[in-house]
Amino acid sequence: MREPEGYLIYLIKQVELGVRRPFEELLAAKGISTPTYTALTVLRRWPGITSSELARRSFVRAQTMAETVNAMLDSGLLRREKDPAHGRQMLLYITAEGDRMIDRVRDDVQDLDAVLASALSEEDRRQLIHHLRACRDVLLAREGRVRV
Repeated sequence: MREPEGYLIYLIKQVELGVRRPFEELLAAKGISTPTYTALTVLRRWPGITSSELARRSFVRAQTMAETVNAMLDSGLLRREKDPAHGRQMLLYITAEGDRMIDRVRDDVQDLDAVLASALSEEDRRQLIHHLRACRDVLLAREGRVRV
């Protein structure tokens, strides 16, 4: 049977929609919004990036990220430091409180991830990750961007 046009896009969207609600619910139960969780996990992986880079890596517009960053700064989840190489540029870092917030949901996020992968063997899971990264990277390249 031949797949209809856009079938891969459709399946990816179905998976995204299927995982979104339980993911948002588990975060909300711990008092964390999805944008906050995303920003914290990005900053944990890439400390010392700018707000605009954080927005790109979090898949939101810079204006949206600015609002999230300000709320996180007010909550003590992030701190800003001047970039020594660029006097006017500010770099963002996760605080100990931000780390604790991520740690509070780690087990729940891992459990949801396990549910998502429960129909796959370990090798299939590794292959899926490999193929999804390849899809992501080709889309980034199409936009003239590269994954770091």
